[in-house]
Amino acid sequence: MKRILLSIVITVLFVTTNSHAQDIPFKNTISDVFKDEYKHSAIVLVEEDGQGGVIIVRSYQGGMFSSGIGYYFEHYNSNLKLIKEYEYDMKYSDVEKQSSVLGVIMDGEKVNIISFSYNKTDEEFICSSFNATISDFNFSKTELFRLKSQEIKQFSFFSPGTYDGDSGASMIINEDKTAFAITVDIKDKTAETHKLFLFDNKLNKKFEHTFKRDIKDRKFKFENIDVSKDGNTLYLLGKAYTDEKKKKKDGGKYQYELTRITKDTEKTQVFDTDVNYAASLKTIIFQDRLTCIGFYSERNENRFKGICYFELDPTSLEIRKSKFNPFTEQFIIDKYGKEKDKELKFLSFRKILITPENEIVFNAEEYYITTTYVSSGPYGGGTTQTIYHYDDIVSAKINQAGEIVWARNINKRQSTTGDDSYISYTSTIKGNDTFFFINTGEKVRKISHDRIQFGQTSTRKSNLNIIRIKPNGDFDYQEILDDKDSEVPFMVSNGILSGDSVFFIGRKGRKKQILKVTL
Repeated sequence: MKRILLSIVITVLFVTTNSHAQDIPFKNTISDVFKDEYKHSAIVLVEEDGQGGVIIVRSYQGGMFSSGIGYYFEHYNSNLKLIKEYEYDMKYSDVEKQSSVLGVIMDGEKVNIISFSYNKTDEEFICSSFNATISDFNFSKTELFRLKSQEIKQFSFFSPGTYDGDSGASMIINEDKTAFAITVDIKDKTAETHKLFLFDNKLNKKFEHTFKRDIKDRKFKFENIDVSKDGNTLYLLGKAYTDEKKKKKDGGKYQYELTRITKDTEKTQVFDTDVNYAASLKTIIFQDRLTCIGFYSERNENRFKGICYFELDPTSLEIRKSKFNPFTEQFIIDKYGKEKDKELKFLSFRKILITPENEIVFNAEEYYITTTYVSSGPYGGGTTQTIYHYDDIVSAKINQAGEIVWARNINKRQSTTGDDSYISYTSTIKGNDTFFFINTGEKVRKISHDRIQFGQTSTRKSNLNIIRIKPNGDFDYQEILDDKDSEVPFMVSNGILSGDSVFFIGRKGRKKQILKVTL
């Protein structure tokens, strides 16, 4: 029988204020343990059904000894009791090759699986939607557009929901899930060129547009593409390494270019970070402002000293303000235990969250890769092992004036040589509180200067914790699910948000389970 776990309340030492943490209000709901035919599965979409339940869409793929790719559609009630399920095996015709799913989007009860595949007979790449209603799951296929194969540069696919500046195709969904864009890199020796297609969630095409920048591909890097909340506008942010910027004495040898694209217009604003280096920026769209935010350094591109902020008019792209906020004293103490003039390395964007007051919570992680040689014995020989490190969490709140309200570093040491689903974290906001969900295989330990550190986890031992940063920047934490109370470890880096809840899937071998944490 399915268990609905009660919240585990643990009073812990709150190191920053040297007082005890308050109870963090949450509720765990957990499904029955189940087994799929396929070992590997991930939640890609959670939609509320309007009656307290949810529709969960999970992708699956076969392993070395079992082929297959497709989706499980599962309808659960409010207690995660399974009401209905359906398996959809993605099948392509013999003439379709190099097929990949770019993403999934729903319109009420209608689900659309957006696919991109090569038709070897027509020598074309075709973008299609496999669509059905959740009441009958009677799938049909709708073609969205097609392109000649010779148009597309070095075709490859990327992860769903992300955009990469190299070759291939990608799908971007807006915040309200009312529209999506498909971007395809076009072959052009002299200019960076992309085809952009914008659709609403009913599959109506709003427009298509060819973006062309008169610069070689290797000298133009896409940062991100965003779809506006109303689903009518695209914002494309890129970094251009121009001949003019190469002559700069200080700062980055590049400029940022933000382009606003509508059905009838294209407008570009150029700006740079002056004497500072901003290795990467992210765009955040508000009703009355457009912001670009990222980490900057005063010396080189992989050592970060603070957070930079640019505000632009969302229509004219006029630059209203720019700010460079050094990390706070509290942040430096979190990181090093004392004031220390040392910058961070290897920061990677993880999540940007917006508070009810339209303040920005900017989350990142200290991510880097190392290699080590593993000897196979006393007679020589061995292999090189690649290790992926997911260390400290970095979080900062930026107010509407572009200033840092607080910045915190949460010490963490985690690494893996393979599956990273059980390490890293998922973050969200409830009210003005910021929350992080992380696994640790051991009790949270104290480190120097009255600080704490979250440690390594594994599929054999994984305790789920919640961290809360309050509006004033103070933080506390609790263990919310002990390893002994669960049959499977949960993939904490792949949490999916829906309303005030976060959904995780857990797996040990073929055994799986769904966890819902409601704040």
